Amino acid sequence: MEDERILILFREDPKKALSLLYDKYFDYLSREILYILKNEEDTRDVIQDLFLTLWNNKDHLNNINTSLKLYLRKAAYNKSLNKIKTKVQFFEVEDEEFIYENGDQHTDMVVEELNERIKKAIDQLPFKCRTVFLLSRYDEKSYKEIAESLEISIKTVENQISKALKILRKKIDH
Repeated sequence: MEDERILILFREDPKKALSLLYDKYFDYLSREILYILKNEEDTRDVIQDLFLTLWNNKDHLNNINTSLKLYLRKAAYNKSLNKIKTKVQFFEVEDEEFIYENGDQHTDMVVEELNERIKKAIDQLPFKCRTVFLLSRYDEKSYKEIAESLEISIKTVENQISKALKILRKKIDH
């Protein structure tokens, strides 16, 4: 079924439309997300979250000004980046809370080592990539604010964040 017809069907029978959308794009989105996350369980989580978000915001699907496939791909990409960001924050925040709850000296050392690996990995990022990443994650600036302050395009910011997350994922996982 064509995407335009699926979008129209969302107004009449949202459950059927979502099912059609799922059947049509599940494999494609899974490949795209798996390429970013390199983890099947995380990929399934992101797919579930994506389709749940679509269901909860089905009224907004009428406002899509691009192809449905591109819209879904961009949403999958953003959800994948959020998943990576959540994992990095988990390492930085959750492990510290775990230390305080357990007070285990061995755990303190493990978390300290992990935090050191994260800091070292960030320090090893290429200059432009590190700058954009730190502005985004630590200074909590939006992509638009980063683009304006560094006089680069928002697309360049997105590319640098993606590059940074890919490098960090590899360095932290190993």
